[in-house]
Amino acid sequence: MSAAAAGQDADDLRWMQHAIDAGALGTKAVRPNPRVGCALVRGDTLLGLGFHQRCGGPHAEIEALHAASSAFGPGAARGATAYLTLEPCNHHGRTPPCVDALLAAGIARVVVAVRDPHPVAGGGLERLRAAGVAVAVGVAAEGAARLIEGFVVGVREQRAFVRLKMAASLDGQTAAQDGSSRWLTSPLARARVHAMRAEADAVLVGSGTLLADDPRLNARGELGAPGDPPLRVVVDRRLRTPPEAAFCDPALGPSRLYTSGASADTAEAAALRQRGVEVVGIDAVHDDPASGDSAAPATGEGVLEDDTVAFLRAVLRDLRQRGQHEVLCEGGATLAAGLWRAGVVDRLELMLAPLLLGRGVGLWPGLSVGTIGEAVRLEVDAVVRLGPDLHLSARRR
Repeated sequence: MSAAAAGQDADDLRWMQHAIDAGALGTKAVRPNPRVGCALVRGDTLLGLGFHQRCGGPHAEIEALHAASSAFGPGAARGATAYLTLEPCNHHGRTPPCVDALLAAGIARVVVAVRDPHPVAGGGLERLRAAGVAVAVGVAAEGAARLIEGFVVGVREQRAFVRLKMAASLDGQTAAQDGSSRWLTSPLARARVHAMRAEADAVLVGSGTLLADDPRLNARGELGAPGDPPLRVVVDRRLRTPPEAAFCDPALGPSRLYTSGASADTAEAAALRQRGVEVVGIDAVHDDPASGDSAAPATGEGVLEDDTVAFLRAVLRDLRQRGQHEVLCEGGATLAAGLWRAGVVDRLELMLAPLLLGRGVGLWPGLSVGTIGEAVRLEVDAVVRLGPDLHLSARRR
């Protein structure tokens, strides 16, 4: 869509893209805060760029103001325009309000891509307007919104953001008919998955995948992602995980297993704890505090499905409460279908290999879609070539 068609100024779009690019440099070190970028501009001169680098550190606005002062001297930002991917905060948290810093610097105009969904941090634009600062909202909102996908889910639904990674042949099979599936994709695609693991707070699989593949679930390779290694998580309501599994090896990183409340107090659970696994018992509760709705599945397949949906939602809420805000799920078809039915898949990362397997193990046999109206609808917003493979990134509509 052209700037004219969108009703947005071409210069505003250009400078906001600088802010978005800066914000994209943020890593998981900012969580639970959002990734934010800021560009300070006067006329056709970029005075300073900034992005939020770590939770508790200076916000993007402060970094950009420091950059402008260092490059052009004190007071350089007076009369300038600030391009912000997210509304400036208006509360005292780990740092003072960024609205105060913008006003003190003499910023004349603020252009914001998206409003802050947080009920405490929001309200910055109203303060700026009241102080006589010109404000524009909604410039390049779609690009900026992707920076804060996980933050928005956490604020609105009080659960971890879910990125579901699946790998398949071009005809939608995850394994051949005999069950063999090792290395459908190329080394380049697998390296990309390890980079996604490194950027996640947790990597999650179901017990079926653990028993079939004995995965290590750690991030390997030259990844360059700062922060702690991802927590390795298994969902195993029947507690089938053997203590000798690679998942239980403490040398590979921290691990947590979610099971039923009854299973958490058994000899099997004690054996896993002796190996260093954190075992958490969760009983499915059939309501969702984030929505006020019952946790009934979209397919209406009865009590068992209802229990699974409620259990998965409870796991994701617990993960967020314990500090794991973004989760990469790499489970098989059973876990994937449960996550879809629970309505908690926020982004699908699909690796497609140039293979045709014919009859094999399908991607989504557990979805049980009966009519086209029940189909899960996605919007693909990125397609990347990884050697011979394709990486499709899509969000749920």
